[in-house]
Amino acid sequence: MTDPRKTGTDEFGIEQHMKTMVQIYSQTARATGRTNQMLAKLKDGDRVVFLCEKERDRINRLLKARKLDVLCIVIPTTNPMRLCERPPSIGRTIFDHSWVEKYYQQSINTAAEAIDYFQTQTSGHGNAHHETHEEAQLIWRKQS
Repeated sequence: MTDPRKTGTDEFGIEQHMKTMVQIYSQTARATGRTNQMLAKLKDGDRVVFLCEKERDRINRLLKARKLDVLCIVIPTTNPMRLCERPPSIGRTIFDHSWVEKYYQQSINTAAEAIDYFQTQTSGHGNAHHETHEEAQLIWRKQS
């Protein structure tokens, strides 16, 4: 087993397994009709969130042909709170499957970075731990 302090990954390989799971799902779900299923369920007043302008524009053309009044917007997965800057939709807010997949991938990366940070900052190795320990000792001495 590799030392997690040297690899920067979790000791059990969960991060890599999660990434692989999302990748396998994304690949096997291609061309299964997810977009057509979404289009069939959309109603006037709904809003759909996309990753990029190209897909938004493609879906807008399909919606126009179906004479549906659906708002299609682009919101980055890196800042999903931007959606809250907009007024509520009249109908439902739906996330395109590509947006959801990207958000899950990003969340796995964020969790892995947090785990690495906690491991580094709370382990008894390296300068960060020694400096924190010394600062704590000073505070305890002053309080005594």
